[in-house]
Amino acid sequence: MVLAANPQAPDDPEEGAILGCLWFRCGQKGASWLESPRYMRIAILGGTFDPIHNGHLAAAQSVAETFQVDEVHFVPAFSPPHKQSKGITSPFHRFAMVALATVSFDHFRTSTIEVDALEKRYTVETLETMKTIYPGAELLFIIGTDMYQEIETWKNFRRLFELAHLVIVNRPGFPFREDVAPFQILHQKQNVSISNDATVFYLPFVQQPISSTDIRDARKQGAEISHCLPPMVWNYIERNKLY
Repeated sequence: MVLAANPQAPDDPEEGAILGCLWFRCGQKGASWLESPRYMRIAILGGTFDPIHNGHLAAAQSVAETFQVDEVHFVPAFSPPHKQSKGITSPFHRFAMVALATVSFDHFRTSTIEVDALEKRYTVETLETMKTIYPGAELLFIIGTDMYQEIETWKNFRRLFELAHLVIVNRPGFPFREDVAPFQILHQKQNVSISNDATVFYLPFVQQPISSTDIRDARKQGAEISHCLPPMVWNYIERNKLY
C-alpha cells in the first residue's frame, strides 16, 4: 500500500490507534485490508467520499442485507474520472475518513486499490483487478441513479455488466433508466435470486437524500453537519480543519 504520511497525527488516542491499525492492515494485501476467502459475494461502493457520510453507510448496509453479501468494499478514488481534481480533499484524508467510518462494521472493508494507483483510475479497471484478486467471487457494484443516468460516458461501460451485477440505489431527482440493460426492480425485504438474466438491480427503497456536496457547502456556511456524519469522521474533520 502507498499512502502519504499523515499531515497531522490525531490528538485522540483512540482515533490514532484505529488509524494506525488500519494502515498496517491495509499494507498487508495492498488492494484489500483483510485476507478474505476468494469465493464469496462482494459488494463494491466506490466514490470520492469527500466526505463519507451516513447516507453512504445506510445504502451499503441495505445492499448488504438485501443480497446477503459477505463483504462490502468501500473504494475511495485517488482522482475521480468524472470530476475536476481541483478542490478535492487529499486522498489521504478521504481514505482516513472512510476507514474511520467503516471500522465498526464487521463486513465493511476499506480498499486501497485506487489510492495505491496514485493516478486516475477507471471503474472498469478496478473491477478487472477485483476479479483477479478474488477469482470466482460474485461482484455487485453499487451506484446511484444519478451516475447510472450517464453510464454510457464511462470507459468501456459495457464491460462493467460482464464483470459485476450493478445495484442501483435511488438518488432523489434522478429517475431510474430502464433502457440500458436488463433489470429487476426489488422490493424491501424481498428474497433475491441472482441470475445472469438480470445484470441490473434497482432498489428504489434505498435512498441517499444527502450528498457530500451538500455537506461541504453547509460546512462552509457554518451550518451544523455532525448529524450527517459518523462521529469519528466528524471529529477527524474538526481536528484537521477540513472544509
